[in-house]
Amino acid sequence: MLRILTVFLTLSFSFTALAQTGTLKGKVTDTDMHEEMIGVNVSVKGTTQGTVTDIDGNYQLKLDPGVYTITYSYLSYQTQEKKISIKTGQTLVQDIVMGEEVSVLDMTVVTGSKFEKKLGEETVSLDVIKPQALESQNITSADDALKRSSGVSVVDGQANIRGGSGWSYGAGSRVLLLQDDIPILQADAGFPSWKGVPVENIGQIEIIKGAASALYGSSAMNGIINLRTAYPTNEPYTKFSAWVKVYDNPPSETDMDGNFYSGKSKEWWKYDNIIVGGDTLDMTGQSRPIETGFSFSHRQKLGAKKKYDFVVGAFYTNNTGIQFENSEKRGRINMMNRYRVNDKLAVGVNMTLQTSNSGNFFLWNGAFGVNKYLPNGLTGRGTQSRGMKLNVDPFLTYQDDKGNKHKVQGRFYDVQNFNTNNQSNFSELYYGEYQYQKNISKTNTVITTGIAGSYNQVSAVLYGDKKYTGYNVAPYVQLDQKFWNKLNVTLGGRVEIFKISETATETKPVFRAGVNYQPAEYTFLRASVGQGYRFPTVAEKFIATKLSDALGIIGNNNLKSETGLSAELGIKQGIKLGGFTAFWDVAGFYNAYQNMMEFGAANPLDAQAAGVTMAFQSRNIGDTRILGVETTLMGEGKFLGFPTTASIGYTFIDPKFKEFDPDFDVTGSYVSYNVLKYRYRHTFTGSWDVDLKGVELGVTAIYMSAFENFDALFGSSLLPGIDTELYLESRLKKGKTLDDYKNGPGALKGNFLLHGRIAYKFNDQVKVSFNVDNILNKEYSLRPGLTEGWRNYGVRLDFTL
Repeated sequence: MLRILTVFLTLSFSFTALAQTGTLKGKVTDTDMHEEMIGVNVSVKGTTQGTVTDIDGNYQLKLDPGVYTITYSYLSYQTQEKKISIKTGQTLVQDIVMGEEVSVLDMTVVTGSKFEKKLGEETVSLDVIKPQALESQNITSADDALKRSSGVSVVDGQANIRGGSGWSYGAGSRVLLLQDDIPILQADAGFPSWKGVPVENIGQIEIIKGAASALYGSSAMNGIINLRTAYPTNEPYTKFSAWVKVYDNPPSETDMDGNFYSGKSKEWWKYDNIIVGGDTLDMTGQSRPIETGFSFSHRQKLGAKKKYDFVVGAFYTNNTGIQFENSEKRGRINMMNRYRVNDKLAVGVNMTLQTSNSGNFFLWNGAFGVNKYLPNGLTGRGTQSRGMKLNVDPFLTYQDDKGNKHKVQGRFYDVQNFNTNNQSNFSELYYGEYQYQKNISKTNTVITTGIAGSYNQVSAVLYGDKKYTGYNVAPYVQLDQKFWNKLNVTLGGRVEIFKISETATETKPVFRAGVNYQPAEYTFLRASVGQGYRFPTVAEKFIATKLSDALGIIGNNNLKSETGLSAELGIKQGIKLGGFTAFWDVAGFYNAYQNMMEFGAANPLDAQAAGVTMAFQSRNIGDTRILGVETTLMGEGKFLGFPTTASIGYTFIDPKFKEFDPDFDVTGSYVSYNVLKYRYRHTFTGSWDVDLKGVELGVTAIYMSAFENFDALFGSSLLPGIDTELYLESRLKKGKTLDDYKNGPGALKGNFLLHGRIAYKFNDQVKVSFNVDNILNKEYSLRPGLTEGWRNYGVRLDFTL
């Protein structure tokens, strides 16, 4: 009887408890495809309760009687909130139809906090580049996309955000490149693999401006560029693109002595042979600079219940190059696999394999005429390279109903470069990370913590024909707290433990903090401060290579790590003009660096010890600071009834040494006033595209003021043929002299570039585009000894299913 009574009472209490709750359930579907959406976050605002939709798009929640606000969110879709009232024993059905983001005001990002957050709520400056911009401008590599972003420049493959970096030839990036939240820098040199990133499957590029080492580690001194891959939607997606780009004649010019050089005289590919440095260069078989290529991508959910996400892509390009022997052939395949075991657990593996055959052009043979496109006689023929890059990325994610999320991800990154001139190098990187994230809905708190580690092996003739091994271990934690649905606070820290050789080990903690306050619906005020840290790479410490008997690039075993601080105040204001929406952003920033590492001229004694007359190397140049201001406008929607996208940005920087003595300049600067080398004080970018009922028109404008300082070695008679001073004189503003350039800013003309495009959409599947880059046919240089591309014409075909 006692047992029967116990069972009866238990059942009675259970039925009573059930009777005192209600049930909210429903199905979430896509507004365009009308298909079920899997993995949509369904949360009860102000509580810890929540769930995600299952493989059929269904969800269910047990709730006490009352009034609730239910939030439905999914990456790249508009977040929806529904207010409901539920009674005891009631079953309430609430079906939701979600549409993709149609407004920049609702854009979501991940990089700033490692979880999905609206762009306006970020505590740091963060720019977003959508794949449509890459397609419309016929951009086929990630670094070319960055050049269209305000305050960002790329020189010799190294990204520079807000003047935080100068010129670094092939090593030591201050900007961390991520592919799907995982670093993809070459293990030996810390060099970003721009050409290896599958732009054909990019879903979004996110750019953080400012130190982010507290969350992502070393190399995030100056910012982060995260290229996030697109996953399948409910409907299969297939796209094929092909393009051809042909260069016009180089522009004509006149040197300071009145000598005229026609554009046709610079067509080096039409010469039978040319003598450079005593060597006769055979031009047989050379052709006008041209680039051809194609890309393919396919994304689809597979299986009866569409639990398997499959993405595959391919890419090939053949670019003959605008300089002699600076050509490139590159092919790539990539694949992404994700299997959702259930609505909580997902596993997968991604892979990219790329092969390339390319040449490298270091210094021109003269500042005028055809010599701009021929290798310098002092450095000899450029390095020729055959390369292979492979990355394999396994991952696992698990998320329960209580706001706990576990993520395990890894990367094997193998780089093999077979180079001429004794410059071959090989490296392997093994990366792993465990991340735990707790979302406490009741208090609007997100706690992210984890540990990341990497191990690398490097062997190369380039580094003294030795083998180097190293590791990096870094635990981290970050707290994101939201108060009153208006104030976002971020606090975080990370400890970096580094080793790249038996004598090079170090431990360094770094921290960050930020706040974002929303006083009005689309007004956001922010302030942030973050520490940066970067440890020297193997290449910076141990490289030893000769470009000739006179010139080399050497390592610096005494190179010390650098630290930094980035602070910012900003406001982001949402704007609505009819059907056009935009964010206008204004930010003031301050960056300071201790023991800053810069690539430049080496001490002559160090060069002679390496067996060359002169050399370049990475050096600690002292303590520096950069003040600046930046304003951007990014918008999209309908303007005068036509779909329009627009972006405008202007950045001003004042880069200086904290202490500067013109009579004792150990950095080898060419100018005599206080300014860091290879920076652009003023930069402007503007882009506008409009769809006129199937005819798409677009224009992009870019302005960069001239670089105000560089290594005095470039202006030295020790480097014959560079003719840097002659080049500078040709760029002087009217009434200015070379002494004016050496003594203060503003003496040189800047570089203004104009790009245009027109496209026609035959239907939803076929589009043909015609692009003209550098319409004004300007010759310009971002550093001494290297000319950038002149006017070229491109035709592109996009076929989408």
